[in-house]
Amino acid sequence: MATATTTTRVNLRGGPGTTFPVVTVLNTGTTLTVLNEKEGWLEVEAAGQRGFVSAGFVTREGQGVAPGLMAAPDEHEGGRFAGVQLSPPPEQCIQLGAGASSGDKLVANTWNRCGGLLGAVSEHLKLDAGAAVSVFATESSGKAFGADGRMVIRFENHHFHRHWGKANKAIFDQHFRFNETKPWTGHEWRASAGEEFRPFHGSQQGEWAAFELARTFHDTAAKLCISMGGPQILGSNFAEAGFESVDQMFEAFSTSERRQIIAFFDFVQGPSTQSRKVLALQQQDFLKFASLYNGPGNAPEYGEKITRMFEAFNRLRPASVAAVSA
Repeated sequence: MATATTTTRVNLRGGPGTTFPVVTVLNTGTTLTVLNEKEGWLEVEAAGQRGFVSAGFVTREGQGVAPGLMAAPDEHEGGRFAGVQLSPPPEQCIQLGAGASSGDKLVANTWNRCGGLLGAVSEHLKLDAGAAVSVFATESSGKAFGADGRMVIRFENHHFHRHWGKANKAIFDQHFRFNETKPWTGHEWRASAGEEFRPFHGSQQGEWAAFELARTFHDTAAKLCISMGGPQILGSNFAEAGFESVDQMFEAFSTSERRQIIAFFDFVQGPSTQSRKVLALQQQDFLKFASLYNGPGNAPEYGEKITRMFEAFNRLRPASVAAVSA
């Protein structure tokens, strides 16, 4: 018999399905003895009671990952992945034929540029390499830096309003706008009061211009309000991505795609050894991962994108890169 651990509060039911009555509610971190498995449900024994739990809410033996973030404090000196090359060896690179689709190109470019590190990260998190590649390619769109060498950013007016503009309304309103009903929309800016307001999303030159203006008012607040690099992690999430400050995150993302990749998967894992997002990737349940990472409203769209990327990588996967079954 195997053991497992709950990753969240979960119902222990009288049978394998949501139509069966709830016997009790198990707390996060409850140790289970797995007796049997049936169509996504585990028959378990916990605290002297027997019942069924959904397999998606537990981590079984062999699925738990090492505790702590991958970006150790000495990451700049090598850290956990010291000696691991960013790109894979030549024999593991994907060779595309003529007429390759845009999805195939995105997967191939992501793997050929970062596959060495992505492979090491996937081993650490006990993922199929294809899961790591597909989720990173989907979330980053394959771009860490722009044509001018600066990291890709997205400046969020509504976040800057929350962190600084609300307390400095007159100055904020002179330069920035957003839709107050749907604050993630309607973003516009202008450099001076004599100019017309104009949108800037979709242009890295525009994103950086708006961001640099915001920095003149409050540098730290401005950094908290940009989504950074390939993974587009919001600056205010610096701690979850393994940094002590947003300034540290900004510096690391500005200089290293390698650091961006590690931060992305630290952000996915969090401090838990039994992350539900990591478990979903281990199980190749990309719809569930998207629901946890992108939110339930965007889950179908992102889940489908990740699945397409995963299928493309499996089709293009070099023979020397072993697959891991779900």
